[in-house]
Amino acid sequence: MDANLHRSYWRRVPLKWIFVVICLILGMTLLYRVKTILGPFCLGFLLAYLLNPLVEGLERYRISRYKSIAIVFAGILAMLALAIFLILPIVYTELSKLALILPVTIQSVIERIEEFREHFKASGLPSRVALVLDQHLDQGEVILAERLNKIISNLPNVLSTVTLYILSPVITIYLLADWKKIGIRFFRLVPQRRRLVWRRVWQDINHTVRQFVRGDLVVAVIVGVLIGIGVKLVGMDYALLIGLICGVFDLIPYFGPVIGAVPSVLLALTKSPGMALKVALVILVIQQIEGNIISPKLMGDSVGLHPLWVMFSLLAGGEIAGFWGMLLAVPIAAVIRVLFKHIYNKLVSSRV
Repeated sequence: MDANLHRSYWRRVPLKWIFVVICLILGMTLLYRVKTILGPFCLGFLLAYLLNPLVEGLERYRISRYKSIAIVFAGILAMLALAIFLILPIVYTELSKLALILPVTIQSVIERIEEFREHFKASGLPSRVALVLDQHLDQGEVILAERLNKIISNLPNVLSTVTLYILSPVITIYLLADWKKIGIRFFRLVPQRRRLVWRRVWQDINHTVRQFVRGDLVVAVIVGVLIGIGVKLVGMDYALLIGLICGVFDLIPYFGPVIGAVPSVLLALTKSPGMALKVALVILVIQQIEGNIISPKLMGDSVGLHPLWVMFSLLAGGEIAGFWGMLLAVPIAAVIRVLFKHIYNKLVSSRV
């Protein structure tokens, strides 16, 4: 009898795994075919994941889940309305100023390039060296023109993508309404004897990711505000725009501050080289304060990753998915670390 049960078990196991593999292949193929519309669903899930603690916090005060969701979204809409009324006019004014001064600045740069070209032609350099320099300047102008044309040609696609992301809040509401049911159904996919282990894994992942995301957002807001105030105090016109740029890129560890500093200093160059130096110094000072005081206080070692692994994950994420890859690289690396730790502990304990 035991032998028959043993044989029937091993007959079922291959069929089960074949079914799982087929489902995974079909699922991955489907996701690849519809990858252009996955963005709003991913953003909706991320928003639901971040907002769910607020909804659950309101539920503790005996407020129904649907009313809690409505209160949270009403608060978000109120903050967005306040931001639109207070911040959007300033951003619009700064962008208008930039739009007026940018053609003049570009023309000035072109004139300086031409002056530099004439200077090295008349400087007595060997004709071969002068020819190579001239060719490289021509190549630089061609590359710049191609990049600008690419940006302009991609604007319709960007606008259509932005309109598609309007669906994200609706998706978020549906996910929040069924969040508990989704969690129950997810754990039902795991065999009964392993559900407790998976709950512990999920709790560790949840704690690590939420701690990192919340800390990173708070640090980015503080850095953006401080840089905006700092560049305003040194007399820079586009203080809010520079603060927003530096705040957004500060979400990326290590490389983000450098990436955000480049467009900020270029903006300052439209005024004067001296102003560019002042803005660069302000950003450098604020980033030192952030690295030595703000981040250690608010985040600590939130993900428990070695700096080398963080750098590797950032570079890998940037190579795979550009800006979004770098933005999500550290949380994903933290999740992989938690899974690896649990698997390793399980293997070691099973050997002992």
